[in-house]
Amino acid sequence: MTVMYTPISNEALYILGCLSHVAMTSQQLSEYRKFTSNLEWAEVNSEGIYREIQRLQRQGLIKWIRNPGDLKRIYHITEAGRQFLRDYLLIEINSLMEQQRDFTLVVNALDVLEKSKQRQIINRRRVFVNKMISRIKKTQALLDKREKTRQLLLQYYLYRFQGQLRWLEDIIGSQGAQNDHT
Repeated sequence: MTVMYTPISNEALYILGCLSHVAMTSQQLSEYRKFTSNLEWAEVNSEGIYREIQRLQRQGLIKWIRNPGDLKRIYHITEAGRQFLRDYLLIEINSLMEQQRDFTLVVNALDVLEKSKQRQIINRRRVFVNKMISRIKKTQALLDKREKTRQLLLQYYLYRFQGQLRWLEDIIGSQGAQNDHT
């Protein structure tokens, strides 16, 4: 079984998502997490939330302030955090949408399909993958060198899509070799 590198934890994604709507204290984040975990599968881990808050601060994705006369830290998402979240969600949503399309189901039945239909499906996927690679490279070119977290996230997805592109080209290459032998 291959273990994939996850550039951001579910807790960190949860924190960024919450803070993208409203500033909160760590206690509010934990309490809201407890409430939402009753509605979904998520496990509550207050220590994990605090650990992720610290990590997100170090990465420059969130910051905190104190109201005058109050000792509680109120966390806000930074502009870099908003961009990171936007990039992450864009790539994940596009990946999920494409996976739900006929491609995933059709790959299992490629051998049964006519060669022209196989090529059509594979080429459609190649167009999508090339488009995602292009978007990622354009975004990388615009990044500030201090945006290391976004760079890592985009690099991770770039490698994923490049690997998928090589896999698709291998399929087409193996089909060509089969045609040469028949």
